[in-house]
Amino acid sequence: MESLIEYFAKLGFSEDALTEFLSCIKTRKFAANESILVHGQMENFLSFVDTGVVRYYVIANDKEITFDFAFKDSFYCAYDSFYNRTKTEVYIQALTECQLYSISHENLQRLYEKCETAKKLGRIATEYLLDKKVKRELDLLTKTPQERYEKLLFEQPKYIRQIPLKYLASYIGIVPETLSRIRKRIS
Repeated sequence: MESLIEYFAKLGFSEDALTEFLSCIKTRKFAANESILVHGQMENFLSFVDTGVVRYYVIANDKEITFDFAFKDSFYCAYDSFYNRTKTEVYIQALTECQLYSISHENLQRLYEKCETAKKLGRIATEYLLDKKVKRELDLLTKTPQERYEKLLFEQPKYIRQIPLKYLASYIGIVPETLSRIRKRIS
């Protein structure tokens, strides 16, 4: 759980302040290509990616459309389902072997009632997810597919090579052949 402790330490939390929160964390492991959450289920966990790459997608017109990834040292969750306690419309998949540190909705709500640190930690995770969503929407509206790819390549160079071309292309909003041409141009 060292990566989670380090993440919060950078934000000014001591390990002692995290003790109660960490006692509620469950380690979950998934094999490459294993489903973590499927359409129609309810998201019960707010998770931190310790290792691996996670993909979010929907199915529309019988096609998978990738709309987000979560990488090492980041939070992920189908947050609309998690916070509203509704069934999700998304699929979440481990693209690579993944280890996640997760807190259940029930435990998080219980901690919110009695622990000020938990409220701060929950707020940080929520703000992270909201900030990521807004940046993604702005990128889709203001950047070209090549710029979106270059940004992803700059931010996550180690992991890009682990993501199949068809998922990267879908995420950027283009077909795989166009992404191949972009890759050729910038290499």
